Amino acid sequence: MPISRELALKILKYLLDNSSFYFPFKIVCINFDEDDELYDVEVSQEMLDEVLNNDEFKDFKLVENLQHLDLQTLQLMSKGFIEKIVYADALKQIEIAAKEYRNLWKIDICESVEIEEYGFNEFVGGKAEGFEESLKILNEHLFVFKKS
Repeated sequence: MPISRELALKILKYLLDNSSFYFPFKIVCINFDEDDELYDVEVSQEMLDEVLNNDEFKDFKLVENLQHLDLQTLQLMSKGFIEKIVYADALKQIEIAAKEYRNLWKIDICESVEIEEYGFNEFVGGKAEGFEESLKILNEHLFVFKKS
């Protein structure tokens, strides 16, 4: 699965700081051939420094490495699948609410002198913006994987 350089660095830093954590994937840099020693990104401070300082490390992917599936790993994997299902529903609900409020908002009422009409329009406009911004933030942070 392709991942961004930023995510590869975050993973490396986390694995260095949490050496007892089992991560069931290898990080590889696809800018190098599989035979190149820099293809497999080792979890070490030296490799982290190399990735940070070498512009040739651009494109990464995760490759499964399911050698040791302990209880914590299985729980985390299960949680990820469940969250994918649950968050998809939540995102859909937020998207529907954003569209409904955006459809209620009318630009021509922004100039209305009728205070109740104007106030209600501002209210639904604010709700639409809130849902739209929430959807943007959730999409940016829930789906941090590099789009392919």
